[in-house]
Amino acid sequence: MSGELQKEVIRLAGPEVRTCIQCGTCSSSCPTAHLMRPSIRQLVRYVLDDRKEDALNNSTIWLCTSCQLCTVRCPRGIRVRAVVAALKDLAEREGIRGPDQSFEEIFLGQIWNSGRIHEALLSTQYLLADPGSAVQTMEMGLALAPKGKLVLEREKIRGLEEVKRIIEELRGG
Repeated sequence: MSGELQKEVIRLAGPEVRTCIQCGTCSSSCPTAHLMRPSIRQLVRYVLDDRKEDALNNSTIWLCTSCQLCTVRCPRGIRVRAVVAALKDLAEREGIRGPDQSFEEIFLGQIWNSGRIHEALLSTQYLLADPGSAVQTMEMGLALAPKGKLVLEREKIRGLEEVKRIIEELRGG
């Protein structure tokens, strides 16, 4: 009998998840596999074993680039990317935040407010949210400055209401 995690992931990602043979094709296909702990294959095993704590509290679900190579190459036709998306969704529902969530929120907030990114403001806001990113932020600033990307004026785009409508639709609202 399957547990609650397995049932929910199967509902979101499809019943073929149960057919996983743990061949590792998903993990060997992944361009960011070297960063992932646990591997994608192991993540699917956690789902099959109903190991909710392990499945939701790891860096792997936040590192997936959605390239779909795992899904395309799976010999069992498992939508592995959908499994990862389901786990990320479940983690977010439980209040588990990814390591870059504050950056994503700042980024999306700027898109919401003006329809575009303002690099200088983004860097400043992120630095305030994550002081540990100071070196990374300064390096980014040094790379952006010669390209004229650190402008102080901020313009809104035409069609901002359409952008907001799209964001709301993506959020499920």
